[in-house]
Amino acid sequence: MNKWTVALAIAGIVSMSSIASAQEAENQVLTAVSGTTISGYVDTSMNWQFGADKTSAGRVNDSADSQNGFNLNSVKIGIGKALEEDASIWAAGYQADFRIGPDARMYRNTFGAGDEFAIQNAYVDLRAPIGNGLDFRFGVFESIIGYESSDSYENPNFSRSYGFSLQPRQNVGGLISYNFDLSDWILGVRAGIANSYSNFDYVNVRYSDSARLSYMGALNLIFPESTGFLEGTEVYFGVINGLEDYEFNNQAQPNYVNYYAGITMPLPVEGLRFGFAYDYRYNDDRAPAVQSTWANAFAAYLSYDVTDKLTLANRLEYANGSCGTYLMGNADYTNWGTGESDKFLSDTVTVSYKLWENVLTRVEFRWDNDISGNGRATDTADKDNAFGITGNIVYMF
Repeated sequence: MNKWTVALAIAGIVSMSSIASAQEAENQVLTAVSGTTISGYVDTSMNWQFGADKTSAGRVNDSADSQNGFNLNSVKIGIGKALEEDASIWAAGYQADFRIGPDARMYRNTFGAGDEFAIQNAYVDLRAPIGNGLDFRFGVFESIIGYESSDSYENPNFSRSYGFSLQPRQNVGGLISYNFDLSDWILGVRAGIANSYSNFDYVNVRYSDSARLSYMGALNLIFPESTGFLEGTEVYFGVINGLEDYEFNNQAQPNYVNYYAGITMPLPVEGLRFGFAYDYRYNDDRAPAVQSTWANAFAAYLSYDVTDKLTLANRLEYANGSCGTYLMGNADYTNWGTGESDKFLSDTVTVSYKLWENVLTRVEFRWDNDISGNGRATDTADKDNAFGITGNIVYMF
């Protein structure tokens, strides 16, 4: 204890027992927060669409109100403690991430204010020392399927894919994970159960009091050193089956099923990587209020680290689905539920450069084409092509 505390104790102003209790409480607090880190980012952008019309198709991250102007996309603040790497001990950790800004609208756990304040993650991690470590996660966590992250700076491109728009963003529930060692190959297994999910906003929605659940599972395989240049390649499969947690016009809603498959692999050229993702979503027609819908999305990714600061990335996509699946703006929905389908092709080229420490700067060009010829590439529903350029600056801490 410091000299001032000693003087107070000698003077009888404080007792030694109270000092000991205070020190013990302080040690408990320090032990609890030991290993805790604070992280986050500030994500800003400028978007310009060629011509007077704004892009509708597939625009998850830059909807019509974010185009042709400057944007604060998101501010993220996270606090957490990762699990110990030692799988032979009982371990615990946690993570809490908060998102502020328009990108927060993609989450259901919002706090009003135009839905621009949301919880991205809020979970507790537990590990049991069984084999390689049996991990449990409880709380709010992001979807276990998908090639791209909700944090755009982690993706090779700024704008997100058509497949991203098909996936649930997060779940509230429990997840169990285990990694098997198979002669240097690593096979990861995940299984979980959570509350039902929804990615959509509806008018006249009445949330149901009945319990509806989602079920999920995933497998991922990581290649070992013995596979040569393929070392580190990851193959991933996942599925989520869940009911919509609302009632529309007092009628129960359909059951959604999401399937995902993806691969990320290095190529023989140093710094060159290839990725491929497939997403499929389907809902049954058991509910009179909603038509059966389906959607496919294929995306191929190529990324090349020219230097340790400069990266070039290209994403080529094809997506199709029930009419209206990918239309985010005021496009034509008159054929919703008919045999006519959406068919889109897209190419996105992104140049990333890290000039300042902790800062990612990107310039991106994106082209979307309605290959069905119905003119649904723009929100005026009269053009088959849409072109846009975006500048993106992210500070990460």
